[in-house]
Amino acid sequence: MSTTPAMPATKPPFSKGQVNRAGKLLLDARNTTRQEGTDRASEKFGGAKIVKASDAVAWWRTLHGRPLSSVAANLRYHVSREGGQVGGQIEVAQRLKRHDTMIDKLSREPTMQVTQMQDIGGVRAVLPSLRHVYALTRRLRKSWTVIKVRDYIAEPKTSGYRALHLIVKRSGYPVEVQLRTVRQHAWANLVEEDGREMGVGLKFGVGAGEIHAYYLALSEVLALIDQGECPPDELQAAIMERYAIIKDILPSDE
Repeated sequence: MSTTPAMPATKPPFSKGQVNRAGKLLLDARNTTRQEGTDRASEKFGGAKIVKASDAVAWWRTLHGRPLSSVAANLRYHVSREGGQVGGQIEVAQRLKRHDTMIDKLSREPTMQVTQMQDIGGVRAVLPSLRHVYALTRRLRKSWTVIKVRDYIAEPKTSGYRALHLIVKRSGYPVEVQLRTVRQHAWANLVEEDGREMGVGLKFGVGAGEIHAYYLALSEVLALIDQGECPPDELQAAIMERYAIIKDILPSDE
């Protein structure tokens, strides 16, 4: 009986080394553009090289699309099972990190390489309470290949950011899963939206210290409420005092 020979595997258009070098070139080109102008960047790196580098990073980014969709669909299933006792819709969202945001990360973390990024694909679930966050985490750790857990609830970032992050492996690629309470999500959205309107990377620690002091105090209050505790009067007073200092530089709600 004759057998049909297996088709040879398609060679990837880029190697990991080429992708990483492409990321570095794009970062250098962006820095040159900002400091010396577009013409100087094209002269220094060559337009064709920049285009090829962009293609390499875009290709690597697209490889995370299917694993991301798979994790998101599976997360929705687990959320529905774990949240079955909760009224209302639990929010689950997914995104591929944008090209510019990937280059931003290379700028913030000089030792980072494109192929080392574990959050190119990201999924987020916004849950009613801390109890639901940790219950869902236990369920996912039993069902998924979880390669890293970052508990920013037990150990918040210095900015006041709180959430529970899981890095899971799917089809050979990492996907970041963020689990937040409603209050944690509201705080993170506030910081991101204010930063966007002000043109400052507030969520990355950029900006006036007085603004960050306000967000930090607000995060502490919301954390206590999530834990079922009443924030002390002095902490609530501190928020009002810090807000009074920065209210004229925060974006207007109007």
